[in-house]
Amino acid sequence: MPAALPRPATALACVALALSATACGPFGGDPAGPELVTRAIKATESARSVTVHLGGLSLMVPTKGHVSLDTRGNCTATMSYGTAGTAELIKINGKDVYLRRDETLLRTQERHRSPKELNALVDTVRGRWTRPPLDGPDAPAELTLCDRVPLPPGLGNGWDDDSANGEPATVDGHRARKLVRRDSEGETAVYVAAEGPPYLLKIVTTGGDSPGTTAYAHYDRPVEAKAPPPEDIVLTD
Repeated sequence: MPAALPRPATALACVALALSATACGPFGGDPAGPELVTRAIKATESARSVTVHLGGLSLMVPTKGHVSLDTRGNCTATMSYGTAGTAELIKINGKDVYLRRDETLLRTQERHRSPKELNALVDTVRGRWTRPPLDGPDAPAELTLCDRVPLPPGLGNGWDDDSANGEPATVDGHRARKLVRRDSEGETAVYVAAEGPPYLLKIVTTGGDSPGTTAYAHYDRPVEAKAPPPEDIVLTD
Protein backbone atom coordinates (compact mmCIF):
# COMPACT_ATOMS: atom_id res chain seq x y z
CA MET A 1 0.00 0.00 0.00
CA PRO A 2 1.52 4.27 1.57
CA ALA A 3 -2.44 14.38 0.65
CA ALA A 4 -5.95 14.20 0.10
CA LEU A 5 -7.99 13.07 3.03
CA PRO A 6 -11.10 10.93 2.55
CA ARG A 7 -13.70 12.62 0.34
CA PRO A 8 -16.97 13.88 1.89
CA ALA A 9 -19.70 11.26 1.88
CA THR A 10 -22.35 11.58 -0.84
CA ALA A 11 -25.92 10.27 -0.61
CA LEU A 12 -24.89 7.07 -2.40
CA ALA A 13 -21.90 6.67 -0.09
CA CYS A 14 -24.22 7.00 2.90
CA VAL A 15 -26.33 4.14 1.58
CA ALA A 16 -23.28 1.94 1.12
CA LEU A 17 -21.95 2.85 4.55
CA ALA A 18 -25.31 2.16 6.17
CA LEU A 19 -25.29 -1.30 4.64
CA SER A 20 -21.89 -1.88 6.19
CA ALA A 21 -23.14 -0.69 9.61
CA THR A 22 -21.13 2.56 9.49
CA ALA A 23 -23.34 5.56 10.08
CA CYS A 24 -23.47 8.81 8.09
CA GLY A 25 -24.14 12.12 9.71
CA PRO A 26 -22.22 13.60 12.67
CA PHE A 27 -21.95 10.76 15.17
CA GLY A 28 -25.45 9.40 15.64
CA GLY A 29 -25.50 5.63 15.60
CA ASP A 30 -21.70 5.37 15.45
CA PRO A 31 -20.09 2.27 16.95
CA ALA A 32 -18.65 2.53 20.44
CA GLY A 33 -15.12 3.82 20.77
CA PRO A 34 -13.29 0.49 21.10
CA GLU A 35 -15.09 -0.89 18.04
CA LEU A 36 -14.43 2.27 16.05
CA VAL A 37 -10.70 2.10 16.80
CA THR A 38 -10.65 -1.49 15.56
CA ARG A 39 -12.52 -0.53 12.39
CA ALA A 40 -10.21 2.43 11.81
CA ILE A 41 -7.11 0.26 12.08
CA LYS A 42 -8.54 -2.33 9.67
CA ALA A 43 -9.67 0.34 7.17
CA THR A 44 -6.29 2.06 7.26
CA GLU A 45 -4.32 -1.16 6.86
CA SER A 46 -6.49 -2.27 3.94
CA ALA A 47 -6.45 1.03 2.03
CA ARG A 48 -5.00 0.81 -1.47
CA SER A 49 -2.42 3.42 -0.51
CA VAL A 50 -1.65 5.91 2.22
CA THR A 51 1.00 8.44 3.17
CA VAL A 52 2.06 8.54 6.80
CA HIS A 53 3.89 11.47 8.41
CA LEU A 54 5.77 10.58 11.59
CA GLY A 55 7.32 12.74 14.26
CA GLY A 56 8.29 12.17 17.87
CA LEU A 57 10.70 10.26 20.07
CA SER A 58 11.83 6.66 19.67
CA LEU A 59 14.11 5.31 22.38
CA MET A 60 14.58 8.98 23.34
CA VAL A 61 15.88 9.81 19.85
CA PRO A 62 13.90 12.47 17.94
CA THR A 63 12.63 11.01 14.67
CA LYS A 64 10.83 12.64 11.75
CA GLY A 65 9.84 11.39 8.33
CA HIS A 66 7.18 10.12 5.99
CA VAL A 67 6.25 6.86 4.30
CA SER A 68 4.05 6.41 1.21
CA LEU A 69 3.09 2.82 0.39
CA ASP A 70 0.49 0.98 -1.67
CA THR A 71 -0.79 -2.54 -2.15
CA ARG A 72 1.25 -2.99 -5.34
CA GLY A 73 4.45 -3.09 -3.33
CA ASN A 74 5.52 0.46 -4.12
CA CYS A 75 6.95 2.59 -1.34
CA THR A 76 8.93 5.77 -0.81
CA ALA A 77 10.21 6.75 2.62
CA THR A 78 12.41 9.31 4.30
CA MET A 79 13.40 9.08 7.94
CA SER A 80 15.67 11.31 10.04
CA TYR A 81 17.09 10.11 13.35
CA GLY A 82 17.99 13.32 15.17
CA THR A 83 21.69 14.04 14.90
CA ALA A 84 22.35 10.47 13.65
CA GLY A 85 21.39 11.32 10.05
CA THR A 86 18.77 10.65 7.39
CA ALA A 87 17.85 7.68 5.19
CA GLU A 88 15.75 7.57 2.01
CA LEU A 89 14.17 4.42 0.61
CA ILE A 90 12.48 3.48 -2.66
CA LYS A 91 10.75 0.15 -3.18
CA ILE A 92 9.25 -0.80 -6.56
CA ASN A 93 6.79 -3.65 -7.09
CA GLY A 94 7.81 -5.19 -3.80
CA LYS A 95 11.23 -6.32 -4.98
CA ASP A 96 13.52 -3.58 -6.32
CA VAL A 97 14.87 -1.55 -3.40
CA TYR A 98 17.12 1.50 -3.36
CA LEU A 99 18.60 3.11 -0.25
CA ARG A 100 20.39 6.44 0.17
CA ARG A 101 21.97 7.52 3.45
CA ASP A 102 23.54 10.87 4.15
CA GLU A 103 27.14 11.02 5.34
CA THR A 104 26.16 11.38 8.99
CA LEU A 105 24.06 8.22 8.95
CA LEU A 106 26.69 6.35 6.95
CA ARG A 107 29.31 7.11 9.57
CA THR A 108 26.90 6.20 12.37
CA GLN A 109 25.74 2.88 10.94
CA GLU A 110 29.09 1.79 9.48
CA ARG A 111 31.27 2.73 12.44
CA HIS A 112 32.28 -0.92 12.86
CA ARG A 113 34.57 -0.48 9.83
CA SER A 114 38.17 0.69 10.08
CA PRO A 115 38.68 4.44 9.55
CA LYS A 116 40.23 3.76 6.14
CA GLU A 117 37.35 1.51 5.03
CA LEU A 118 34.75 3.93 6.33
CA ASN A 119 36.27 6.93 4.56
CA ALA A 120 36.47 4.97 1.31
CA LEU A 121 32.83 3.93 1.66
CA VAL A 122 31.71 7.49 2.34
CA ASP A 123 33.65 8.76 -0.68
CA THR A 124 31.99 6.13 -2.88
CA VAL A 125 28.44 6.28 -1.58
CA ARG A 126 27.96 9.91 -0.52
CA GLY A 127 24.86 11.33 -2.25
CA ARG A 128 24.20 8.12 -4.21
CA TRP A 129 21.78 5.21 -4.01
CA THR A 130 22.69 1.60 -3.19
CA ARG A 131 20.93 -1.74 -3.74
CA PRO A 132 20.82 -3.25 -0.24
CA PRO A 133 20.12 -6.92 0.52
CA LEU A 134 16.47 -7.60 1.28
CA ASP A 135 17.11 -10.06 4.08
CA GLY A 136 19.87 -11.41 6.27
CA PRO A 137 22.07 -9.61 8.83
CA ASP A 138 23.11 -6.92 6.35
CA ALA A 139 19.56 -5.91 5.40
CA PRO A 140 19.04 -2.29 6.54
CA ALA A 141 16.54 -1.60 9.30
CA GLU A 142 14.89 1.01 7.08
CA LEU A 143 13.34 -1.78 4.98
CA THR A 144 10.77 -2.30 7.74
CA LEU A 145 9.35 1.16 6.96
CA CYS A 146 7.77 -0.31 3.83
CA ASP A 147 6.54 -3.57 5.37
CA ARG A 148 3.18 -2.26 6.61
CA VAL A 149 1.30 0.90 7.49
CA PRO A 150 3.05 2.44 10.53
CA LEU A 151 0.87 2.31 13.65
CA PRO A 152 1.83 3.16 17.24
CA PRO A 153 2.47 -0.01 19.28
CA GLY A 154 -0.57 -1.31 21.13
CA LEU A 155 -2.95 1.12 19.45
CA GLY A 156 -5.87 -1.33 19.52
CA ASN A 157 -5.45 -2.24 23.17
CA GLY A 158 -6.73 -0.68 26.38
CA TRP A 159 -9.85 1.05 25.06
CA ASP A 160 -13.15 0.96 26.92
CA ASP A 161 -16.52 2.63 26.48
CA ASP A 162 -15.95 5.13 29.26
CA SER A 163 -12.61 6.43 27.96
CA ALA A 164 -13.44 6.26 24.26
CA ASN A 165 -16.88 7.78 23.81
CA GLY A 166 -15.48 10.23 21.32
CA GLU A 167 -16.21 13.85 20.46
CA PRO A 168 -16.49 15.88 17.24
CA ALA A 169 -13.21 17.29 15.91
CA THR A 170 -11.58 18.44 12.69
CA VAL A 171 -8.28 17.47 11.07
CA ASP A 172 -7.08 19.80 8.32
CA GLY A 173 -10.64 20.95 7.81
CA HIS A 174 -12.10 17.45 7.62
CA ARG A 175 -14.69 16.19 10.08
CA ALA A 176 -13.39 13.62 12.51
CA ARG A 177 -14.19 11.83 15.73
CA LYS A 178 -11.64 12.15 18.52
CA LEU A 179 -11.16 9.22 20.88
CA VAL A 180 -8.93 9.49 23.94
CA ARG A 181 -7.29 6.76 26.00
CA ARG A 182 -5.50 7.66 29.23
CA ASP A 183 -3.32 5.60 31.52
CA SER A 184 -0.65 6.14 34.16
CA GLU A 185 2.01 6.91 31.52
CA GLY A 186 0.15 9.41 29.38
CA GLU A 187 -2.56 9.88 26.78
CA THR A 188 -3.32 8.68 23.25
CA ALA A 189 -5.72 10.72 21.11
CA VAL A 190 -6.99 9.04 17.92
CA TYR A 191 -8.76 11.03 15.21
CA VAL A 192 -10.96 8.91 12.92
CA ALA A 193 -12.60 10.19 9.71
CA ALA A 194 -16.27 10.97 10.35
CA GLU A 195 -17.17 10.84 6.65
CA GLY A 196 -16.38 8.05 4.22
CA PRO A 197 -14.39 5.02 5.37
CA PRO A 198 -13.31 5.28 9.02
CA TYR A 199 -9.68 5.91 8.13
CA LEU A 200 -7.21 7.05 10.75
CA LEU A 201 -6.40 10.74 10.25
CA LYS A 202 -4.09 11.47 13.16
CA ILE A 203 -2.75 9.92 16.36
CA VAL A 204 -1.19 12.05 19.10
CA THR A 205 0.63 10.34 21.96
CA THR A 206 1.86 12.21 25.01
CA GLY A 207 3.92 10.79 27.84
CA GLY A 208 5.44 7.31 27.86
CA ASP A 209 8.55 6.19 26.01
CA SER A 210 7.46 7.15 22.48
CA PRO A 211 5.47 10.41 22.43
CA GLY A 212 4.74 11.94 19.06
CA THR A 213 2.27 12.55 16.25
CA THR A 214 1.39 10.26 13.36
CA ALA A 215 -0.73 11.72 10.53
CA TYR A 216 -2.36 9.75 7.70
CA ALA A 217 -3.22 11.19 4.27
CA HIS A 218 -3.17 10.51 0.48
CA TYR A 219 -5.54 7.57 0.87
CA ASP A 220 -6.11 5.43 -2.23
CA ARG A 221 -3.71 7.34 -4.47
CA PRO A 222 -1.08 5.29 -6.35
CA VAL A 223 2.45 5.75 -5.08
CA GLU A 224 4.88 6.98 -7.73
CA ALA A 225 8.01 4.98 -6.93
CA LYS A 226 10.66 5.32 -9.64
CA ALA A 227 14.18 3.97 -9.80
CA PRO A 228 16.96 6.54 -9.48
CA PRO A 229 19.01 7.36 -12.61
CA PRO A 230 21.61 4.64 -13.27
CA GLU A 231 24.46 7.10 -12.79
CA ASP A 232 23.25 7.75 -9.23
CA ILE A 233 23.35 4.07 -8.22
CA VAL A 234 26.46 2.41 -6.83
CA LEU A 235 27.07 -1.21 -5.83
CA THR A 236 28.81 -1.79 -2.52
CA ASP A 237 30.04 -4.74 -0.50
